[in-house]
Amino acid sequence: MALMVFGCGSVGGEPTGLLSPPVATTAQSGAGPSGEVIIIPADGELPPDLMVGCFSGPSFPMAVLDRIVPLSDGDPGGVTEAITSFLLSEEGLFWPQDDWQILNQTESEITLVHEGPGGEISFIFVSHEDDQWRWSGASSGGACPLEYVISSGMNAVDWRLDPSSPAPTAESTEIAVLITERECVGGQEIGDRLVGPQIIMTESVVRLAFAAQPPDGTAFDCQGNPETPLSVVLPEPIGDRELVEGMDIGIELGDYLD
Repeated sequence: MALMVFGCGSVGGEPTGLLSPPVATTAQSGAGPSGEVIIIPADGELPPDLMVGCFSGPSFPMAVLDRIVPLSDGDPGGVTEAITSFLLSEEGLFWPQDDWQILNQTESEITLVHEGPGGEISFIFVSHEDDQWRWSGASSGGACPLEYVISSGMNAVDWRLDPSSPAPTAESTEIAVLITERECVGGQEIGDRLVGPQIIMTESVVRLAFAAQPPDGTAFDCQGNPETPLSVVLPEPIGDRELVEGMDIGIELGDYLD
């Protein structure tokens, strides 16, 4: 049986500019501490300390996008040696061997990033231990469209239009979606743990964002989580607006890499 959730919101303007997300009154419904999934800055500008990230990738503040430098220029000393030992290992030979850049740096951790010829993004992580930098992990995937980092203590929830229901039209005030919890929860249904939807309507887009409160317990397998049908009621018809993922900021990490 599909769940039905309601939201109410108002239409607002949408600022222009690469780092300006839509501005509108947000509406929340469903379970959870407040129903709020993402925090949209009131003035529409993404602040430097806003934490962003990409699917299954690291998180970092917006400010780092303006100071990405090649590792060869920004190595504080010992980082190149730390990743070389990994890159020359049996596993590391499958990873890009050069042209790494420093994405984010703190006193104890550095995140390196590399964009492949097909736009695939890879990360290497190093940590400062015993007065030296050491390789501490790596991850790789496709492109990296930046997302808002979900509120602390909640799980991410992905959604897609329900293909078994009629596609939304300009007159639609109800949208049928399928939601899936992203984190490993042992295949449990979301149920009352659902937070949202947070509905953000502007002159050009309708943004939907969901989250979930984690289930009780700490050890869950990753058998895959079920899709839950959900009917979302909008405060007004869609019109000619585009229906988009509310977590997506609308910029790519690759646009900032040299």
